[in-house]
Amino acid sequence: MTLDLLDHAFIERWNAVVPLAAANRPAPVAPATPVPVPRPAAAPTVKRCTDPVRDDLVDRLLQAAGPEWSSLADAIESARRRGRRAIAIASCESGAGCTTIVAALVRMLHDRGHEAVACDSSSIHGTGPTHGKRIVLVDAGVWFPPGRIHRQRLMVASAGCDAAILVRKGNREPPATWDVALESLGVEPLGEVVSFATPAGSGGTVFGATP
Repeated sequence: MTLDLLDHAFIERWNAVVPLAAANRPAPVAPATPVPVPRPAAAPTVKRCTDPVRDDLVDRLLQAAGPEWSSLADAIESARRRGRRAIAIASCESGAGCTTIVAALVRMLHDRGHEAVACDSSSIHGTGPTHGKRIVLVDAGVWFPPGRIHRQRLMVASAGCDAAILVRKGNREPPATWDVALESLGVEPLGEVVSFATPAGSGGTVFGATP
């Protein structure tokens, strides 16, 4: 048998089988219309604000330097009466104690009858309405790194703040003209807090506010 005869035989067999298969084939079914599945509502954005921290560290710090903390709280209350709502606690370097100082001040201001909240720079505008007692303390981080003060960078860092307190370690000198730089941006400098300053003969940590 030649290849041509095999080809013809295959074609005749195919023509006999294919029409029969096509006749028995079920009619095509239109695809079902997809039903949209409702998505769950997005969870509300949580603002990064904190309540007063009541722990052993804050208790020890408040007891160790009561007059200094009281003087610092007085300065903040006075600034609030002058219309300063958001007060930044800013530092010259990381690890200076800004977060702990903010927590202790919120605790003290609450005990004095104020509604005080703590937040970071990214959530100043989510701290609620302004009223007579609300005080916003901003854990602002490093505003004055070593070297020359960069006005543009300071402007961005201080956005939304009305006043600021500088925190520096006891073995560091304050940056020159830091207060003048803030005043030029409309941010009132309230003074300095010296952290990790150990007096002679004492192993404790003292925080001192400079008016």
